[in-house]
Amino acid sequence: MADQTGVVMAPSEQQPTSASQSQPSIFPMLHEEVETSIRKEGISFVFESRSVSAVVQFIYTPIDGTFADIEVEVNNSDPITPAEDGGIAVEMGGSVRPPDSEEVERHFISCEQVGDCVEARWQWKLGEEQANFLYRFRISGKSLVVEIEGGHGKGTGLSLGRVTGALHPRLIAIPYFNFGDNYPCILCTSGYFLSSFVDWHYSRASSLYAPPEAESQRLVQLNGGCSYASQSDGKRSDFQERWLITVSTQYEEVLPAFSTAEAGQSDTLADWVWYNIPYIDASQESYVELYENMLQLKLMGIDHLIINHPSETWHDGDGDTALAVEGAEAKGGEDALSEYLEALSDLGYKTSLQVNYRHIATTNSNWQPELAAQLADSSPTPTGPGLYLLKPSEALAHAPEHARTIIDKYPCDALYVSDHAEVPPWEFNDFSADASAADSLAGSYSLQQSILHSQAQAGLAIGNGGNHWFYAGLLTGYLARMVGNDPSRIPPLVDFDLQNLHPIETDAGLGTIDQYFAGHIPQGEKHSRSAYLDRYLAATAAFGHACLLPDQLEWGIASAVKSYYMLRELQKHYLRVPVHAIAYCHNDQFLETNDALLSGAFAHGQVRVTYDNGLEIYANLGWEQSWTVHRDDVAYHLPPGSFCAWQDSSLLVYSADVGSGHIDYASCADYLFVDTRGQRGRFGPVELDGAVAIKERKWEIDVVPFGCQADIVIDVGQYWPDRKLPPLRLLAFKSDDDDPDVYRADMEGDRVRFKPLEDVVTYRIVLPEWMVEPGR
Repeated sequence: MADQTGVVMAPSEQQPTSASQSQPSIFPMLHEEVETSIRKEGISFVFESRSVSAVVQFIYTPIDGTFADIEVEVNNSDPITPAEDGGIAVEMGGSVRPPDSEEVERHFISCEQVGDCVEARWQWKLGEEQANFLYRFRISGKSLVVEIEGGHGKGTGLSLGRVTGALHPRLIAIPYFNFGDNYPCILCTSGYFLSSFVDWHYSRASSLYAPPEAESQRLVQLNGGCSYASQSDGKRSDFQERWLITVSTQYEEVLPAFSTAEAGQSDTLADWVWYNIPYIDASQESYVELYENMLQLKLMGIDHLIINHPSETWHDGDGDTALAVEGAEAKGGEDALSEYLEALSDLGYKTSLQVNYRHIATTNSNWQPELAAQLADSSPTPTGPGLYLLKPSEALAHAPEHARTIIDKYPCDALYVSDHAEVPPWEFNDFSADASAADSLAGSYSLQQSILHSQAQAGLAIGNGGNHWFYAGLLTGYLARMVGNDPSRIPPLVDFDLQNLHPIETDAGLGTIDQYFAGHIPQGEKHSRSAYLDRYLAATAAFGHACLLPDQLEWGIASAVKSYYMLRELQKHYLRVPVHAIAYCHNDQFLETNDALLSGAFAHGQVRVTYDNGLEIYANLGWEQSWTVHRDDVAYHLPPGSFCAWQDSSLLVYSADVGSGHIDYASCADYLFVDTRGQRGRFGPVELDGAVAIKERKWEIDVVPFGCQADIVIDVGQYWPDRKLPPLRLLAFKSDDDDPDVYRADMEGDRVRFKPLEDVVTYRIVLPEWMVEPGR
């Protein structure tokens, strides 16, 4: 057979021939011209991708009908098998048979080239049962495209197998690109990358899956595959799958393309720090206690909070929140909730109320068995004790009106959508027999996108994340939970998040701090100078996320205050701001991502991110080596789990050692924050041995101290340099008093000295009462 050659694809032009122009696909983007060809060698077909950077040959030899029939050669090197043990699983003889089952006979029917593809037909047989499958192979850019059809409903899924023959293989997990709780991986070997993905836009499968981390590393499994579940009538859909194996010397060229949507709101929330209330007790005093906690933060200068409320605003312990619009009775009902939200608004805070269209409780006044989604055996799909999956079609029918009702009824600023982006779309599959049920990945994915879009249309909408890349841009932002056995130990490859999610949504935190460390934080380490808090803040900045305050009742108010001042101004300079460059440091050299991945240097966790506005962030997220970063004549020594950042002379933030021990420092036009961690030192206008936040407004200086054992000295002359200072007053605000205590300041020239008292929250340095403000 004659070769088919000369098919040239230009950069950014890779698209399946069989795909509709309106249908999204995962085909990677090309960054160089590629010439593809197909030729036959004996019984094998060779699909060649030729570019300046590499010659890749995908070789298909129809031997046993499994994916082990496919080999890959790069630049004439020894071949590897990208999917050993992989293939089609079937249900025959009353059991599910794996792809390499010896009980199932796999009969070769034919293999021939048809136009720009090769079609191979196989028949699976066990006893009297049989199933026919068609493999259609095509070369597109740097990808071998394998489309699979047929099965007569006997196919239970695809297994993408394991890699064999690779020299020193390394698997790369990509933070925030996950299937449920596990990550598909990219293979790095012999100077090139290889990926293996099922096209989730094309698939008729019920779900996708990736292998657990330990199994993936042990067996060199890049990905899991997909599954076809039985419907309520016991039947399965016929196969329709598209599998891409992509090889390139460029990491970005093996990543699937991602479909994103612009957020429905223009508010980027860049000014706002997130505070998620974890739980509300079923008590008449609950809202009063919460308000007092927020008032305490306000007195400490924390002005820009968005306070996200949990589901307990709607229930008193029974979990019944589906379509709820009445406030929980034991907490005072609708009136108490409204008064509480208005009081928070008076403090200048934004608030959100939680909505959830995933669960319905049997105690719900609207409960009917028909409202619950079903498993394949026709039983209701459980999601928790007494809770069942609300049919997604019913959820979509009610979600838009419910969202508008909440916004209209309560003085809140946003909706907080729980659950929907926490789990992958297939967790919402409904195997009911009725026509509205979505029993596939594609159907559930579309319904969940529509539900989230409806919430964004009602107003400002944010929510819980965890699988939020599926819904990028649909909400204004997500609580960016990172999945994994211990997310803090995943090498910090920040590129996917910063290049795909960061431009179109405002994500916060990395999950809660306890989620980020998989609950492994000792109770004695939950304080403001904890190495766990240091690392959490450094990682938040490295991934370009908004600050999420730790729970002040669990971590102490000093931890919340430190987190706020370390990140609040910094996040304003990077949220939604275009990233200019990402680099990873190794042996004092900065490497671009591709080189850092090929060399393994990225795993050291020393990351530099620069933004188009000139902001630079350096984060040492490694665990063993310190890192020294130089700026002008200052050396910032970053121990593991620390960072520094700056933008011109207007912003400087660091948690580092600049010559006098580990210091936390944030200086900007709005405030100065310093935590000396017990050392005595002078930093600009302040001398102290603890922590302090200082805000200067017109002829007023607010000072919020923490953990100071000795006197604090404020050089007022540095704030008001053009004025001869009279004797100043020192106002002391206590948390439970409306009026401050007033003292004559102890002054040494232009410096005010005072010893902090335990019951004083904030000190204010002001002019004497008889003196009018200059210029008035």
